[in-house]
Amino acid sequence: MKQKSKGGKKHIILLFFFILFTLLILISVSFIYWVNGIVKSKAFADYAAKIVEKYTAISGQFEPFSFYGFGLETQGYKGKGSKESPVELISIHPIAVQLSSLGIWGRPWIVRSIELGNLSIDLQTPELPAERKTEKIPLASPYSNKEEAVLLEKIQVRSLDLKWPTSMGGGGEIKDIELNIVSQKEKWLINGNKGLLLLKSFPELAIEEIKAFLDRTSIDLSKGKLHLNGFPKSLVTTEGTIGLLPTQNTHIDLSLNQIPLEAVLNEPLRNELKGNLRGTIGINASHDIMKTYHGEGELYIDQGRLVHVPFLTNLDSFLKLNRLEDIPLSVARNAVTLEPNTIKLHNIDWQSEDTMKMTGWITLVGQKVSGILMLGIRADWIPRLPGLGGKLFNPGEGGYFWTEIHLSGTLNDLHEDFSPRLNNAVQGILQKGIEKEIQRQVPGRIFKNILPNFP
Repeated sequence: MKQKSKGGKKHIILLFFFILFTLLILISVSFIYWVNGIVKSKAFADYAAKIVEKYTAISGQFEPFSFYGFGLETQGYKGKGSKESPVELISIHPIAVQLSSLGIWGRPWIVRSIELGNLSIDLQTPELPAERKTEKIPLASPYSNKEEAVLLEKIQVRSLDLKWPTSMGGGGEIKDIELNIVSQKEKWLINGNKGLLLLKSFPELAIEEIKAFLDRTSIDLSKGKLHLNGFPKSLVTTEGTIGLLPTQNTHIDLSLNQIPLEAVLNEPLRNELKGNLRGTIGINASHDIMKTYHGEGELYIDQGRLVHVPFLTNLDSFLKLNRLEDIPLSVARNAVTLEPNTIKLHNIDWQSEDTMKMTGWITLVGQKVSGILMLGIRADWIPRLPGLGGKLFNPGEGGYFWTEIHLSGTLNDLHEDFSPRLNNAVQGILQKGIEKEIQRQVPGRIFKNILPNFP
């Protein structure tokens, strides 16, 4: 009897645990089903959109959420920023959020990563009241204080398209760049690769690599490596600091190497000036970068050539040397100054061995060109210009004979005053030559009867 009693107790205990286990499973399944229903509901998507709006001033709508590993995912989000937001429009497809399994039980929540597929952002100039213009940018950090609700560790963006208007840096676009953003103490480490950078009045730049640190006041660009799209040997590198607040200044150092002039010049200049550009430029600016920037540097042209430049070919037609139609440049350098809507080339020093020299300055304001160039040619060429040398050229530095050339017009319609002066001088010589020949062959009294004022 005792054995039967013990066996019955065991069965009861097993049955109890079986029922308890079954209940736990049912409760768990019911709980998961209930939570899943909440997560997939429109109410949950609306709640998430309100959180985004609270912290970003962007109103929008999420697609329904679902569980993704130990996290959530949604097929997309579309939003529109208020006038106070720097974001005008935003679209993301898809979005996945991975949470820490332990972080959800305390505060703050730890978000391991946010994975964004195709992210498209259109920026705008925010209309902030005066008291908000010096606010720091709110950034998540793993070392934030205890009042933070969420700590975000990493953001991955598969493809970002970013556009900004002319009021922000003259306008431009970044297309299809891949970003990995990791929180490091009080900063974010940003690594980017591939993609295109499109800027107004500049050729397309292909992005090779970008590395920067973002904090609440500035972006520290430690490495930026790009090349002209279609010219993989060209190289543009940049580093410096970009201020994000009115109190923060900006300084950027640019380095150029093997930049084909054909890619940066418009016609007809691209057909007349050949070679590869290299140099360095330092740029400084205060809070409004595009209205306050000032850059200075040195530029050089490697393998430079002047090909069929009109005033040089006109001069060569009288010299009959065929030396000025295609001129290799042994020295080609100048200083450059950059200001809003203005490019100044000064201290120009272009030389072709002992053939010619060119010095002076050129200023470009928008599309308008002004400048003065001093052209020097070899002294032994002057006798080839009988009657012209003294009218157009004067002896000067380095044993060269020099003439002053004034530039005007636009990049697409450039004018110089040397060719007209050359033609006028030639016409004057021809006229005097004809008059002398007539005087030699015809008695002067006949012409005086016909033309009383004839000499």
